[in-house]
Amino acid sequence: MGRMVTTENIISLIRTIPISVHKGQHALLLADNSAESIALYGFFLKNNVPLILLNASMRDEQVQEYMDEYRPQWFMYPKNRNLPQYSGGQTGHSENRKRYQCYETACEWNGYVIASRGNAGFELTYHWLEDLALLIPTSGSTGGRRLVMLTKANLAANAKSIAESLRMDCTERSAVLMPVSYSYGLSVVNSTIYAGGCLLIPETDIFHKECWDYLEENRVTAISGVPYAYEWYRKLHVFDRTFEALRLMTTAGGAMSRSMKEYLLQEAERRNVDLAVMYGQTEATARISSFFLNEHPDKIDSVGTVIPGGKLTISLADENGCGEIVYEGKNVFLGYAHSLNQLFITEQESYKYTVLRYTGDAGYIDGDGYLYITGRMNRYAKICGQRVGLDELQTEIGKMFGQKVAAVMTADGEREMIGIFGTKEPDAAWERRVLQRYPILRGSVKYIQIEELPRTMNGKLDYKKLQQY
Repeated sequence: MGRMVTTENIISLIRTIPISVHKGQHALLLADNSAESIALYGFFLKNNVPLILLNASMRDEQVQEYMDEYRPQWFMYPKNRNLPQYSGGQTGHSENRKRYQCYETACEWNGYVIASRGNAGFELTYHWLEDLALLIPTSGSTGGRRLVMLTKANLAANAKSIAESLRMDCTERSAVLMPVSYSYGLSVVNSTIYAGGCLLIPETDIFHKECWDYLEENRVTAISGVPYAYEWYRKLHVFDRTFEALRLMTTAGGAMSRSMKEYLLQEAERRNVDLAVMYGQTEATARISSFFLNEHPDKIDSVGTVIPGGKLTISLADENGCGEIVYEGKNVFLGYAHSLNQLFITEQESYKYTVLRYTGDAGYIDGDGYLYITGRMNRYAKICGQRVGLDELQTEIGKMFGQKVAAVMTADGEREMIGIFGTKEPDAAWERRVLQRYPILRGSVKYIQIEELPRTMNGKLDYKKLQQY
């Protein structure tokens, strides 16, 4: 039903990995939520070999794109993931096998296939950016091969800040519910290990009763999830369970509705546990701000105060104090990579000095130092010369319609429009109701009913896909 993993377990697993690596190589791991994935991640960190960390459920064509672009010397994936093109060309003659004939299976280890580029791959070693340790897609990525470059110092600083802000210690038993290839999921692992606690890894996903049986029986202390996940936790009646040892619920990875926050506040009070609302980005190694909402319910619309060791400012603030959120801290990434060449120290010498992160998020800081996010800087439409915030618009229209909607810039022929996507058929007066609040939208708004709002792998609304409608 699951596996309880301590730091000592991970160290023991690392010692059994039967390969030798050296500085100047790099690797790609298709990670599932297993102790083996975490151990492989730790193995390459320990040996100072940069690791590209991707989700094991990624589509074959996306995996091929990353392999083509970054050409790792080591490639690892779960044995139950059917990837015959990486078998070293031993059977069959497909184009995929020809493309990857330079990869040979070095060994199989605890359900993982570890492949290498053969002897030719070890004749070439690279001079990486200084301290480069981990490359991971952003939480909203759906492809494109863009990776966030992180150092060991980034990972260590953020693990420490998260553990301190969440008051974690060696008694922690954190549930591993999100992909460890996702920065939020990985931060749960890193901060728990930093605090000396242990990880509870269910064998099944959140939609199976056995997952929650295992967590309850093994006295889980911390449950985490993006807002969309908590919606499912509620639908699945997860909070009908006792969870006698639970002390912490955390959420990040997007805006949570006020109604869900109010529901979780009631749960936190009933159970006498902490409810941590957090904000972060992969580019900041996961976390930028955090607070216990149950201790400050009057700040329900905030995402908290800056994490220990960080600094928040607002750039080009307007008369209301709202502008672009800027973060400074040791957890700020090196930069983006779109290709192998961008990983070389000769290409991006200046990355070593990156400490500021212009987040692309709009917001303000109140008099008590609490951060409020109002939307994305690029989530604005220009209608009749005036800016319209699409995040605010979809929130307000969603309240009017009594459903979750998404607002994007779209087109009707050659004319730009604001498309409001929803799953319910609107009443006949929907446009009149919208125009009463937003008269500027007359002739520029269109409702589009679809079967389901598309989401990225991490549960966020997929605005790129909606624009394709």
